[in-house]
Amino acid sequence: RCAHVLRRLALSQLIRERFGAVGLRIFNLLQDGNPPQKLEENHIFNICMIPLQEGREILQAMVRHSVLQLQQVAKSSDGAVANSVWLYYVDLRRVLANTEDLVLNAILNLRIRFRSENARIMPLESRSNSLTAKERQLLRDGRRGEDLLERAFLVLDAVLLVSGLLKR
Repeated sequence: RCAHVLRRLALSQLIRERFGAVGLRIFNLLQDGNPPQKLEENHIFNICMIPLQEGREILQAMVRHSVLQLQQVAKSSDGAVANSVWLYYVDLRRVLANTEDLVLNAILNLRIRFRSENARIMPLESRSNSLTAKERQLLRDGRRGEDLLERAFLVLDAVLLVSGLLKR
């Protein structure tokens, strides 16, 4: 139970950062219920009180990033796309797998950036007792940048921990 609450919080934070509060509202709406809901875009816009144009842009972005999936439901027996209703829904397994891939890629990028920042300030570190005022400032700025990268790494590591707990 605790792992599911942590997963939902971490996932909500990631979706809010990527798609804004409106994207999170849409995600929460579609994830409500047991089983989760499958809804048409107009129904989503009405419930979430979102303007049509803004809603469509966010829905399309969420589909492109595999946060939402589309299901075609034919209105007639011919199965024509023009005679179909398109339902949006959340496939939580896909969302978690996609999120895990994004987090792993972000961690890799952070580690690469950390190494380049570290290599940039290493010459200053080696002679830290004989630096000019400008070089001391560069060293402080470099250390601060390394700290920020390390904090971001720890946050992403926690996201991986939470998602790992859910697979058990």
